[in-house]
Order: sequence, then C-alpha cells, then structure tokens
Amino acid sequence: MRKLSLFLVVVFAITSWVLPAKAADPGQIEQLKKQMEQLIEEQTILKKKIEELEKTQVETRTRTVEAEKKVAEAEKKGLQAGYNKGFYIKTKDDNFLLKTNVFVQFRYTYLDFDKIVDANSENWSNFFMRRARVIFSGNAPNQDWTYFIHIQLEPTSAVNLHDAYVTWKKYPYAQIQFGRSKLPYGLHFWQSAIYLNGVERSIFSGETDVNSKWPGGNANFPVSTEDSVTKFPVGGFNLFRSQGVQMQGDVNLFDREGFLQYWGGVYNGRDSKGLANLDSKMLWVGRISVNPFGKYNLLQEGDIDYSVTPKVCFLGSVYHDTDRLNQIRSSTDGTAKSVPSYDVTGTGYDLAALLRYRGFSLDAEYGYDRFEQERSGGNTWDRFAYRFDAGYFVVPKKFEVVARYAYVVRMDDNNVAKSLASGLGLVSINGGKNNAIEKNLQEFTVGLNYYLYGNNIKFFVDYSLLRREFSPVPGLTVPRDDQHDNRIRSMAQFYF
Repeated sequence: MRKLSLFLVVVFAITSWVLPAKAADPGQIEQLKKQMEQLIEEQTILKKKIEELEKTQVETRTRTVEAEKKVAEAEKKGLQAGYNKGFYIKTKDDNFLLKTNVFVQFRYTYLDFDKIVDANSENWSNFFMRRARVIFSGNAPNQDWTYFIHIQLEPTSAVNLHDAYVTWKKYPYAQIQFGRSKLPYGLHFWQSAIYLNGVERSIFSGETDVNSKWPGGNANFPVSTEDSVTKFPVGGFNLFRSQGVQMQGDVNLFDREGFLQYWGGVYNGRDSKGLANLDSKMLWVGRISVNPFGKYNLLQEGDIDYSVTPKVCFLGSVYHDTDRLNQIRSSTDGTAKSVPSYDVTGTGYDLAALLRYRGFSLDAEYGYDRFEQERSGGNTWDRFAYRFDAGYFVVPKKFEVVARYAYVVRMDDNNVAKSLASGLGLVSINGGKNNAIEKNLQEFTVGLNYYLYGNNIKFFVDYSLLRREFSPVPGLTVPRDDQHDNRIRSMAQFYF
C-alpha cells in the first residue's frame, strides 16, 4: 500500500509538471526565450565590463609603477648640500656638483739683509696675506665633464683669474683640457700651494716673499718674470700659466694603476696671463711620468698620507716657445733700442724624481733653459737650476721636519755683456756701482710643520740662509764678497 501510494504521488507530480508545459501558451514560450536571450546578453555585457575593469586595473598598476619610477628619478635629481672637503651643492645622481673652497695663508717674514749689496741697507719685517683664494670645482652636466676655477684675492695683487679650465674625462687614458691653467712642466711649481710641506716653494721655482725684493740690487727673483724687452726669463724655472689645450692620460701597465702618465699641449706662451698671443707662434709642452708602484698625486709634497708602500715617480718635461720681437738691449749699458723684427726661441727640459714612504719624502729636480735671438749678431743665453727637498714625520701625520737645498744659475758663464744684454743686470756692492756679476743663488732651509687638521689647518716655521755669489767686473778694484742673507718665516694655513 505504501509503495502504491508513493507511486501515485510521483505520477501525479510528473503529470502536474508536464501537462501544464504542454498546455502552455506559445506567447509565454516566446517570452521565456526573450528573457533567456536578455540574460545571455546581460551576462556578455557583464563579462565585458569585468574584462574592462581588469584592463583598467592593469593600466592603473602600470601607471603607478611608472609614477613611482618618476618619483625615484626626481628624488635622484633633487639637490643636496653639505660639506665634504669643501662646501658643495649636488644632485643625488652626482651628475651635477659644485664645490667651493676657501684658501688663506697668513705669513710673517723677517729678512736680515747682507749690507754689502748697496740696495739692501734696510732689513725687512712684514705681516701679509701670502694667499687668499676662492676655488670652485665640480662636474656638469655629468661626471665626464669637470671644471676648475681658481680666483686670486690677496691684497698684494688685483683680483685675478688664476685658473679656469674644463676637462673631458670620459676615458682616463685620453682626457682633453681646455682653458687657462698651469702648464704641465716640471714638478715643483706644479705642486699645489695647498699641499706644500714648507712655507713656500724653493728658489728653484722663484717664489720668495712678496715685496721682499730678494736678492735685491738687481732683477728680483719672482715666480715667473721676463725682461720687458728681450723676454729673457729672470724668474723661476717654471712656465707659470697660460691659455691653451692639452691632452693627458693615465695608462695602466704591469698591473699598476697609472703606471704611465702623460701630458701634451699647446699654449699662447710663457706666463701669458690674460693677454692675447702677440703673434702666430705658440708654446708647445710635453711631460711624461713613470710610476713603478702606481700613480701618485703629483700635486702633493711630503708624505702626510704616511704611505705604507713606497711611492716613486720619475718625471720628464720639455717645451719649445717662439715669439716675435723688435727690440734688443745694449750689451754695454743695457738700454733698449729698436731693430728689425726677429724671432726669439726658448727651449728647455726638466727632470724630476720623488719618493714617499712611511712619512719620509724626497724630491729631486733639475731644470735647464736656452734662450736664442734668431737674428744677425743675436745672443744665446743658458740657465739651469736644481733642488732637493726632504721631509719626515717624527709624529705621523702631525709633526714634520723638513730641509731643502736649491741652486740656481740665472745666466751660465755670466759676464758684463750677458748681464746687460739679457736684462738681468749688474749688482752694486760695497759702495761701488754696477761692479759685480751674479754667478748663482743658493738656498739652505730647515723647518718644522704642525698639521692640526691635515692640510686644512697647519702651521709652519722655517729658517733660511740665502746666498748669492758674485764675480767682479773686470777692471774694478772694489772688494768682492758674497751675499749672505738670513730669513725667518712663520705661517698659518686655512683651507676649507
């Protein structure tokens, strides 16, 4: 009975579902179809919207990533300012850098002149600003292009643009420099005044105290000076500064960085200051350095770094310079007179070597110049000099003792005619007049340096015996003595 009842219920349910469907109105079926089509269409639209939403989300994520990259790049290009061996402004990617340094040297000098020289009757005592400089350096628009601008401000001179050059450094072995700079010749003058281990460079480079007029009695011995008529150099053994172009490079050899360095350039002339070249002739200069233990900073004198491995350098330089002149000096009285235009040629070479090791430093240098007047009856003058500078840190990086010897011959085989014709001049001694001929100049110096904060703040004191030897003018009977001057100096240096 239960089975029958269950069967009847199932049959009734099926009949109730099938029969109404068969009896349904065709209009209702059509309506159902339309509803299904509408549902399918809505599903398709919804699917497209989902796809569009997903696409929008992808694009949004992409834009977000790009925005984050732009923000990161902007942050890299943002300016930073601070102090690191100078006051600087730079971008975070270091493509732009402007560094500013201030350099001041305050010096006292007492010079006890030998009274045998008639012009040296008064001793000399003086406080003065030996150097007051502002230096701008850095790179722009990227690190391949660097610049250096050096402005002289000390009251002994007018405001002067000492250096202003740009260097392309993309390839360390082939760098190009344009502008005004020290000429790449020799060692001593090339060594920066900031990094010297003495009160001043030796008489080899011609640098003595400003306005001291040492050695007195005839042509002073400054850094770089030429006679106004003959252009004969009566100053130090350096080419000073000029405008021009040079190529330089560091070459790695034998597993040594900078084993070989070279410089070669063409410039307006010797000590040309800011003036235009006088003619079509130029000065050509070349220098090469061999560094057996690797590259060494040639700008620095002494071994404040306390090198734990030896630093050795062998340096050779040459130059050739030609100018066009139209005056000469008389070999009898030194007066100037006009002559037909002629060329004057200057040539020279310089050899130097240095050693740095565990606080000990030694520099040796020799220089030679020849000066030729290329005209009928013209003169040829030679000069040479050498020096030795030594130092040792008795307390590493703090206390340094230094000593030097320098020997300069401004006119080889000097005589009356050469002294007058070149512009060097004669010397009046022992009450006579133009009765002595300069043979040589010598410097003996000892000193002590204290480095409070490295080269940034340091103090110097030194003593020098300055000597000049004479030979007598033939025919004059005034007694001949050599000149001996005593000099004491002290100096404070600040470099920030």
